Amino acid sequence: MSEKRFYKGLYVLIACFVLVIVSAPLGMYIATSDWGLSVFVLLIGVLLSLLAYLLYRLLDAYITGIVAELSRLVDVLEQLSEEEIFPDNQDTIVSKLQSKVIRLVNILRRNNELAKQEQQNIKSLVSDISHQLKTPISNLKMYSAFLKDDSLSERKRREYVEIVCISVERLYFLTEDMIKLSRLESGLIHLAVEKQSLNETILKAVKNIYPKAHDKGVEIIYREKSQIAIRHDKNWTTEAIFNLLDNAVKYAEKGSHIILTVERLGLFVQIAVEDENGPIPEEEQAKIFSRFYRGKNSRNQEGIGVGLYLAREIVVRQKGYMSLKTTDKGNVFSIMLYCEAGDNNCFDYTACAE
Repeated sequence: MSEKRFYKGLYVLIACFVLVIVSAPLGMYIATSDWGLSVFVLLIGVLLSLLAYLLYRLLDAYITGIVAELSRLVDVLEQLSEEEIFPDNQDTIVSKLQSKVIRLVNILRRNNELAKQEQQNIKSLVSDISHQLKTPISNLKMYSAFLKDDSLSERKRREYVEIVCISVERLYFLTEDMIKLSRLESGLIHLAVEKQSLNETILKAVKNIYPKAHDKGVEIIYREKSQIAIRHDKNWTTEAIFNLLDNAVKYAEKGSHIILTVERLGLFVQIAVEDENGPIPEEEQAKIFSRFYRGKNSRNQEGIGVGLYLAREIVVRQKGYMSLKTTDKGNVFSIMLYCEAGDNNCFDYTACAE
């Protein structure tokens, strides 16, 4: 039912009510006789019944119309369209409801787009994982069969065992990343944040990455500008720093350098990893911390694109943030951990040492 029809019916109802009021004096005059009183009572009864009937029909039609338009509004929500059923220039309950429905439609549209993008990311992830699992699994199957040959020489046997070990390491690397990501995102792991030496945490990450850097002929230069104790989770912060170093070593050329620096900068402590791997293209910089994202130059490298994402998640959950800037030779990835000024949660040993 449209508003025009509603107001038309309302006007008829008001007219009938006015008729009752106007006829009241005439009825009082007629009611002076016995027959006149009966006629007056009958007339009033008829008019009141007519008013009640008109009111019922009017309200029934209005409610039916509102329900029908609300049904159309639900259709709008179901179809995720932005069609306006009620006038948006009126301050009514249904107009406010319509505004909220349209906002919900926009939210659902964005969520659908994100879900489609996530689905595409998962497809790419499955493709990448399948590609990376294919080689080590094939090697394991093939060289395990070779090792069953009793006529193998000791030299060949050692060679095949080494290939099997490398394949197992690669499988372990892939599954370990996925397990860490799953445990952190599902909330199974809670960060154990406590005041402790950040320098020791950094050195632990350096020790973990050193064998890989040494084998690749990459030098890690550690510049310790401050001795700092800060509230952080040692194990997971080590993981975040290791992921930055591992990312730098992975794309480094033999003979290149990686500079690792820690220093206090105002309200933050900065852990910076600078590489010489060439600057990341500007169009990729906004995506580099996304889950499962792999740049154009990473297709031939091991990994599934969760290292930088995992590092950022660890840092953000400790009230910090990560940043990236490029240089002429490469990139600088920085972990910024918050430290309130004058708070005992962050303490620089350097001043005391001096």
